[in-house]
Amino acid sequence: MSPNFIDDIDIVDQTTIEATGPLYPVAQWLHGDPKLAAAGGVAHTGGVILPAKYLDDSIAPAPGWSRTTVGFSSGKSEAVLAAHKPRLAVIRTRFRWFVVYNGVTTYYPRPGYVADSGMRGHVQALCGVHGFDFPIVVTFKGKASQEFERLLREFSQKAQEAAYRLAREKERAAAARVAPNSQNRFPRFAFYMRLVPGPHVKVGQKGQESIITPPVLEMPSVVSEEYLSKVYVGRDRLQEFQQAYHEATEWGAAWDRPGAEETLDDHDVEPAAAELG
Repeated sequence: MSPNFIDDIDIVDQTTIEATGPLYPVAQWLHGDPKLAAAGGVAHTGGVILPAKYLDDSIAPAPGWSRTTVGFSSGKSEAVLAAHKPRLAVIRTRFRWFVVYNGVTTYYPRPGYVADSGMRGHVQALCGVHGFDFPIVVTFKGKASQEFERLLREFSQKAQEAAYRLAREKERAAAARVAPNSQNRFPRFAFYMRLVPGPHVKVGQKGQESIITPPVLEMPSVVSEEYLSKVYVGRDRLQEFQQAYHEATEWGAAWDRPGAEETLDDHDVEPAAAELG
């Protein structure tokens, strides 16, 4: 045996090292509580919270974000940065199922769903956040994960189709030197989507109801050039997000394997009873 593990680095087969991708600050979708109307803020309305422990004290909250303290069903409280209407450019997502039995949480990839097993959905979205110069993972659980995936599909389709149509119209108008069948398109993360908490709604079976505030997409019915220009991330950020997309390849695929790893977001912000409805 070598006296020091460093002496053995020369025999390590580097192909045996499992890559998981970069680590990112983990924010969460928080359901609002109607009983906290007097307190106000995201604790009442719902929104996205980012634990302050992930950030240096010198980092100022981005526009639309504020410092506060929130409590969780576990009885713990934590200092966070909170946003009622976050603006997110979704770079990559990943999904898994999870179920808690006898206090033990087990995770399954998307194809591993078992009906009537109590499994709940868990989505994480790697996002560029308006006002922050670093990417953040935003996690959604249960009903919120279902709504987020649906809203992301809606936003992506409408924004990308409108951007493509408008670009083509400008090409034709300017007689630009672009092939008539050009298929150049923008990725979804070229534009910020704004999520807002929906109204407090009761879900679950009778006697096991819970109150949640699922995310709602704030987007006009007609996607105009003016709207896309307002939510466009800009040239520099687009290049940054493209690089982040490639750097997060391993991160995005990590949950496709059985036994996906635990994550740092350990607060249950989606009541289990909400999944019974």
